[in-house]
Amino acid sequence: MNPKRRNAVLLAATFLAGSAVTGIAPSAQAAPQACTYQAALLPVPDGIESGAVTATGRAGVYAGTVELSEEDSLERAVLWVDGTPTDLGSAAGADFDLAISDVNSAGTVVGHGARITGSVEGFPTWRWFPVRSRDGKLEQLPVPAGSYDVQTSVVTENGDIYGGGYGADPNYREVYMWPAAQPGTVVKLSGFPKGSRVEGVDTDGTVAVTAEDNPAGTWRPYLWKNGTAKQLPTPAGAAHAQITGISNGNVIGDALTSSFARSAVMWDKQGKAAALPNGQGTSAINSQGLILGTNKRLVASLWQTTTSVGAAPSDGVLNALVDDGSLAGAKARPGATYPRFPAVWACG
Repeated sequence: MNPKRRNAVLLAATFLAGSAVTGIAPSAQAAPQACTYQAALLPVPDGIESGAVTATGRAGVYAGTVELSEEDSLERAVLWVDGTPTDLGSAAGADFDLAISDVNSAGTVVGHGARITGSVEGFPTWRWFPVRSRDGKLEQLPVPAGSYDVQTSVVTENGDIYGGGYGADPNYREVYMWPAAQPGTVVKLSGFPKGSRVEGVDTDGTVAVTAEDNPAGTWRPYLWKNGTAKQLPTPAGAAHAQITGISNGNVIGDALTSSFARSAVMWDKQGKAAALPNGQGTSAINSQGLILGTNKRLVASLWQTTTSVGAAPSDGVLNALVDDGSLAGAKARPGATYPRFPAVWACG
């Protein structure tokens, strides 16, 4: 599966101060790096005003969104395979906004669009609905009866799609799966703690979730497999913890104080938690144990499991991490600082 965190977590304002909408905005500070990175802009369809890669399935397979220059145009999804872009279009039925959460190595893209449902004091209200790519365009996925605000999180290598939404209880999210073996169907999975949000799925089928109990105000990390969930230990000194990714048995996330100040953490294959040196937050991990996140100064940074390997590239916004160590996101064209366009940083 694509070993990265599929949606940006909008919890800490301090983290958002150093973040773009869907990724980490690195500073210009230099530091030793795991790789010598070289950035390259990906080709985009004609008339594109800006865009970004937000997901990767393998080296050469990327997905993200782009915006046209026309006023009031909807965001469009794009799939890149070995340098060739496919314009998947906008999410049918969307009024605005489109988020691409994942893509697998076969090029199946999943995400969610937003539909306006009303207004409050003149401001629109909206809910998400899930989409996937098929035959070169996006199509809506079914949702369980009575559910709403449904989003995708992960598409596995065999095409199973995981996500979630709200059902009868508006305080707790539920976990849903769209099985590849049964196209056009959706199931509500059992055995998850109340309020589980899918953060990643490992190659052995282990689903990593953060259980958010909104009434109680608690966040807890869990791993689920074959219908049974096991809680990971809350790191020493933390009141809460959340998961942001899983790959090859290693789990990354953030330890949170009672006021939700965060620090970066990794749980190893035995479930033991360890702090990432000088780490503020995590966003992605690949099967080789390379981790993308931010340090305490909100500089985009890299770790090899729990060893710091310095700052990440500083010339763009980083959203995704590939198994070969390359990174993907968005950067400006030569001679400009904005707008940004889909880009990949190759690991040399």
